Amino acid sequence: MKKNISLAIGLLLAAFGLLTLFLSGSVIFDLFGIRAREGNYVLFIVWANFIASFIYLFSAYGFVKSKAWTTSILSIASVILLVAFLGLMIWVYKGGIHETKTIAAMIFRITVTMGFTALAYYTINKKSIKMKTKILPLIAGTLFLFSCGNATNDKTSVQTDSTVHEQHHEAAVSSALELNNGEKWAVNTEMMVHVLGMENELNSFAGTGLSDYQGLAAKLQQYNDQIISSCTMKDKAHEELHKWLLPYIDSVKELSEAKDETTASAQLLKVKNSFAQFNEYFQ
Repeated sequence: MKKNISLAIGLLLAAFGLLTLFLSGSVIFDLFGIRAREGNYVLFIVWANFIASFIYLFSAYGFVKSKAWTTSILSIASVILLVAFLGLMIWVYKGGIHETKTIAAMIFRITVTMGFTALAYYTINKKSIKMKTKILPLIAGTLFLFSCGNATNDKTSVQTDSTVHEQHHEAAVSSALELNNGEKWAVNTEMMVHVLGMENELNSFAGTGLSDYQGLAAKLQQYNDQIISSCTMKDKAHEELHKWLLPYIDSVKELSEAKDETTASAQLLKVKNSFAQFNEYFQ
């Protein structure tokens, strides 16, 4: 069934690629008098479409043969088109001659290309879901680093240097938590709402089946996201919370990946122990 879906998508993409190749190639080489009918075309946009057409055709083959590189080259096509569209907006802003339909056509082409890219990711890359769950804690930790210390409504950019990610993660795991001169660290009210909700989920959990454990893990992961987005802690308090949070996120992830009830039960105990540590150092 999955193979048939990939084949159908591949054929559709091939048709889209051939149409793109015909239209852009006809303008570039002035075939069939198409230049006159196109009006005020923008040449670099035509070339971007021409290059993308070959990527579409290669990707169509990738879909048919279920090649993992299909997602990558379609992503390249998306980038090419996005850069070209940015150039088009600059061209229009500076008063460059163009057709209004070109803007709409580029938006449509970019949307379609990104759609095919997503389809390639979810239909061909068999390990995509597993990889996604593995990098979630890394992404969450990075967002936490940049969201804390700013107002709740501030939007922050995500640092993508994997080396820095690993250094932060290792520091969080290896550093021992410290009290605030013998007192617990104060957590902002917005965060504590989600912390208490998470604690309630743990204390009230009475499931026994693997699906119950996975459902609990999903709820805890949602609370983790809410904690990160609501953090306004700064300085030393933020650093200490960070020491606790990243290992905790890892333990929740491992709970979600448990393959049997015995493993899930053991991992749940780790989650509870980690949460007990939170109550020991924060309030």
